[in-house]
This record gives sequence, C-alpha cells and structure tokens, in this order.
Amino acid sequence: MSSPIASSVASEQFGDIQAQLRSLRNNVDHLEAVANLPAKQRTTSVKELAGEIASDAYNIGISTDILEQLVDILTKPNHLDQTTTTTLIKNLYPQERVSSNVVTKIVCCLGPARVKPSPATQTLLLQWLLLIYEFLEEPAILSRLYSVLFNMLDMISLRRPLCHILSLITRRPNVKPFRIQAIMELLRNAGDDEKELMGLLRVFKNYYPDIIIGDIGRSKFFFKHPDPEWTAKLKQLQERNLERIQSGNGHNNVFQVVRRGASSKRRKVAGIIPDVQTSRVKPSFTSLEELRNVDGFVERLEKLELPNQIVSVLENRMAHKYMALVGPETAIHRLDDWLDAFLKDEVEMAKMPDSADSETFRYVLGAICGYVQSTKELPGVVQRFLDNYLRTWNGQDYRQEILNILKFIPRGSYDDLRDHYLERLDTTILDHTASSRTDLLDFYANLIRKWGISLRSETFSVTSGRFKPLVSLITHVELLLLSLMEIPFTADAKDTGDFIPVTTSILDLYSDLAELYSHASSNGNIRLTVPLAPAIYSLTFTSNLAQISRLSNILSIYKNSFETSLTSQTLQSPDKSAGGFYAPEMVGLYNGYIMDLCNLIWRNRALNSEDQNAHGCLVPKATKESFVEYINDSNEISKHRRAARSEGPAFNHSLGLMFSLSYHVALASHSAACFSALEEQAGLTGDRPTLQRPVTQKALEALEKEGGIKLSWSEYRLKMLDWFDDLGSDGIGQLMRSTMKALRKDG
Repeated sequence: MSSPIASSVASEQFGDIQAQLRSLRNNVDHLEAVANLPAKQRTTSVKELAGEIASDAYNIGISTDILEQLVDILTKPNHLDQTTTTTLIKNLYPQERVSSNVVTKIVCCLGPARVKPSPATQTLLLQWLLLIYEFLEEPAILSRLYSVLFNMLDMISLRRPLCHILSLITRRPNVKPFRIQAIMELLRNAGDDEKELMGLLRVFKNYYPDIIIGDIGRSKFFFKHPDPEWTAKLKQLQERNLERIQSGNGHNNVFQVVRRGASSKRRKVAGIIPDVQTSRVKPSFTSLEELRNVDGFVERLEKLELPNQIVSVLENRMAHKYMALVGPETAIHRLDDWLDAFLKDEVEMAKMPDSADSETFRYVLGAICGYVQSTKELPGVVQRFLDNYLRTWNGQDYRQEILNILKFIPRGSYDDLRDHYLERLDTTILDHTASSRTDLLDFYANLIRKWGISLRSETFSVTSGRFKPLVSLITHVELLLLSLMEIPFTADAKDTGDFIPVTTSILDLYSDLAELYSHASSNGNIRLTVPLAPAIYSLTFTSNLAQISRLSNILSIYKNSFETSLTSQTLQSPDKSAGGFYAPEMVGLYNGYIMDLCNLIWRNRALNSEDQNAHGCLVPKATKESFVEYINDSNEISKHRRAARSEGPAFNHSLGLMFSLSYHVALASHSAACFSALEEQAGLTGDRPTLQRPVTQKALEALEKEGGIKLSWSEYRLKMLDWFDDLGSDGIGQLMRSTMKALRKDG
C-alpha cells in the first residue's frame, strides 16, 4: 500500500503537470494570435511568451496537437524575430512520436520563396528533424519526400543538414545517375571543402561501388549526431509521459482512448470516473476504444456507440469532441443525471460542520472543467449546483476549479448572473491578499473574452439588444477595479511569492477589452464603453514606464475603435446611424482622457483644463493652485540655498513640465540616456559642451549657441518616441502619433 505522503506527492505532481499543460496550451494560443502582428502593433512581448513556452516544453514536453500548432506558426508567414523563433525550435520536445503531418509541413516550408521562413529558420527546422529522426511515427515519410529534399541541395544554407538527412534515408532505389552527377556538379562548384557533400557521395558509392565517380578524396568524414544531450532529454520526457499514460495521468492522443494502469497511484480517486468501455456495439457501429486517429473519428462520427458508463466521457478528450459535435440527447441526459447525483451529495457533505477538502470532489471538478473547456457548453445541472454551492462557499476551497468552470457561464440576463454568481464571488473571494484580486480579475477577463467571442459570431441586428449583458458586465468589473485599487494589502500579502501589483491585472483586463473593441466597427453586437475616469487617472500617475506605455497603447486602440465605429458603413442602418450608438458626451469624455495624457507628456501643459474636452485629470482648481504655490516656494528656497553655496543657477520647476518627457519621474532617466546617446552619435568630444540639465526648448537653444549639439525641440521629442519604441515600450509613440496632428502629417 502506498503511504499518504507518497499519494500527496503524486497528487501535487499531477496538479503541477496539468497546470503546465494548460499554461503551455494557453501560451501557444496567445502566440498564434499575435505572431502575425507587426512588432509595433503588439501589446504582448513575444520574447517573454516564447520563454514561457520553452520553459514548459522543456519540463513536460509538447503534445502532438500543440506541436502541430507550433509548427504551423513557425512555417507560415509571421512577424516573429529570429531570436524568438530559435528559442521555440530549440525547445520543441515532443511528448510522443512525431507525426508525418509535422514532417511534411516542415519539408514543404523549405525553399527560397518570400513566403517561406528565413534560411536560418529553415536550417534550424532541418536540424530538428535530425534530432527527432528516431522518434518519427512513420520513418518512411522522409523517404517519400526524398526527391524534394535532394532538390534543395542547391541552397547553400541548407546543404549541411540536408546531406546528413539524405545520408540517413538513402537506399539503393534512391541512387540514380543524375543524382550522382548533381552531387559531383555541386562539389565542382563549391570546392573539396564541402565535407558533407563528400559524405553523401560516399553513401551513394557504397550502394553502387562499380560506378566510376572519380576521386572523392582520401579524407574520411562521418556524420555526427548534432546534439546527444538534447536527444537524451527528449527520451527522458517521453518516458515520463508514457508513465503518465500508463498511470492514468495523460490523454495525449486526442483521438485514441488511453486507459489507466492498474498501478496508478491515483486509482482510488480516479476510480470515481471509470475508463471508457463499450460492451455492446451494434453492427456497422464503432466504439470509442476502437478509434486510433482523426480520420477514423471523422469517418465514423455518426456511427459511434456510447460507452457503458456515460460519465467516462468527462475524462476523454475524444469523447469531448464527440459530445460537442454530435451530443446525443440520451447521452446528455445520462451525464446530467450522474452529475446531479454526485454534486448533490457533495453539497450536502459541504454543509456538514466537520467537512474537509475532498480530493475526489476536486478531481471531478477538474474533469468537469476539462469537459466544459472542450465542448464550450456548461451543463445546466452544473450551473444549478454552483448556484447552491456558492451560498455556503468560503472562497478558498477548489477556487481555481470553480472559477475555471464559471468562466463558461452562458450569456444571459446580467441581473440573474449578478444575483446567482457575481455578488457571491466578489464577497467571498476578495480579501487582503494579492492572489484573491488576480484570481477574480482573471476570471472576469476570461468571461468577458468568451462573451465577446460569442457576440462576434452572431448576426448584428439594431434592435436585438444582445450587447446589453456584456456592457453591464463590463460596467460591473470597472466599478470593481476602483474598489480593488483602494483595498490595502496586508503585511503578509507582500511577503508571499504571489504578490502581483493590482495595476498589472487591471491593465491586462483593459488590454483584453481593447482587443475586443477593435472589432466594434465591423460588428454592432460589440458596443464601446468609456473607462471610468478615476481608474484611468490612477493608472496615469505612476513611476513605471511600462505601465504608462501599456495605458497609452490601450487608449490608442480605444481611440481607433471609436474613430472607425463612428464612420463605419457596416453599422449604418435606416433606423440609426453609426454615430448614434455613441452620444457626443461619451466621445467627449474619452477625448478628454487623450487630451489630458497628451498635455501631461507631450504638450507640457499638465493638469490644464482650458483646452477643448480636457478634464485636467479631474484635479480641482484649488488643488492645482496649491501645487503651483508649493512649486514656486520650492524654487525660491532652492535659489537661495544654491546662491549661498555658490553652486551656480538653480533649476526652476513648473507644474506644466513636471510630467513631461524630460521631467516625468518614469521618463526623465530615459530622456537623459537618449540625449546622451544623441550627443555621442553626433561625435561631441573634447571641450564641446554637453547638456547637464533636463531637456527643454530653451535648454536646446542655449546649448546650440554654446557650440553643443544642434537639435530642435520637435526633433528631440521624435527621437524620444523612437527611443521608447526600441525599448519595447511603444505605447506612448502609438498614442502620440495617432493623436497629434503634426505627427500624423509626418507619418
């Protein structure tokens, strides 16, 4: 018998693996979504995303479907930089044998065409084929592609890995006189230093020693394994994966039933959901266990026999797809009956005073989560269970499982959603820990994203009102954000490893909203909302460049969405114009945010409320006057102190400049570094003066008169935007270039 400690360790390892698998899948989906976007249009760092994918792949390997998805991303036209591509390819550790489909896609991407990957990427992919050669599901696939590979030998960048691959797959039928002649021609043009060509030619000679092909040299050359350590790691990962399959912890082949082994450490818990087993199969029908691949699944989709115990579909991804595509009413009713009985028992047990965390309950909730994630439908019986369970829930037990299920709540009446779920979640989950806030915000972000996707798939009708529940949900979340900004952290919360600034999660949520609103001009079911002013201004006043950049990027996307929606022909109708969807007051309120941010950073008019639409960051006039008075007093005090110490003239500060490119606490150091780099590029050496103070228009004019660098104020600000772009913080540049008329003309 296994000890409780061993069972606990196995349970933790299982949870970690499942979490990494989910993380890997989510990251690859995210990468696929942003790979086709130019770098300046992304709000996501693909370098960090690739690093997370590489880390998970190195730890647990990559399943077949995710591997195909990654190969699609790498072989199709994209905007990924070479470093990111290299990181991904060098960490393509397949959990199982590599399918012929993957190999074919890689071979088909070879060549000099513009739509093909870069030569460096093609070389890396060929080297990867060498590494996984002994792990191919169908080794003969490369032999069938022999002619394609051989004809690529004229590409010098691919020649070495191609020669190695060809030497492995060459058989007697492949050795033809015209191919021998082709290799000899390549040797003649490239010189005798092409050891790989010589090695391939020696392979050819081994099959036809009686053919005179000339002197191929005396030097012996043998193809060596490119990376034995990489292959050893791959073997280790695949062995671990096989153990998980045999112990019931893996479902890697989506279209093949995998059974749990009798030695599974989790067999007691997993036994609550039996293996897929079908005893009676009608003539011309097929059981799920008999299927081996996607072709068989598609061919027999309409003639599949249901398993003996329908609950077994919860843990089988092939059965998930069957339920999503076919979903027989009989199967749905049987599954609902089982879930209803099981969950009612758990609710009753949870009400008992001595109830404890149930591993069985957690296991079933995880299975339900996987089922719902595949079918994209939340069974009504699970919705009713959650409605009852949340009334006595403590906000801690099974939190991740419950939130992962709740994010699939179907779109409906917002009032019902609030009464049955949202109010209870907000009150039970939130406390003074960082994890409670990030968990709740992540849940809302996922729910909004899924509702948005659902709306985009529906036909637009002016009178339908389908957008109202989503707008109400977004309003609820934005009000919640303001509360989260004000709730203080406990001392213990900052000491734990899960501490994440709430502003990061809030910006993530607004980024998701910005992406959703980018579709508003083409689909009237998506209605724009204006962020709440306190949230925007709280995020604006920060000492973090990344936060300012992300906020600016979000506002620029919102701005573009408003502009395209107001002029969209798709939204025009006889009853209502596109502009009628958004009241002038609403547009004016949003324009005020843009104007205030431009006044702070670009126009040196911080907290100004006199411009059209400007709100002055909602700072009252009396408060602004107090700021001015305080700054003036500080200038006078500084002036007298420096005069007494004979330290030269004092710097005079003003409220309008305090948040500018040169003075902002988050931007000032970058301004100094940028200007220093410009002076260095201009070759200012020796006795020529350099700027020793924050950059202003007057400072630049004085510096030029003294013999320093000649640079206008406009040129300096443009250089600053380019500097931020190079740092990856391109949000400020995007907002300014889309807002300031002078910059739009330059663009």
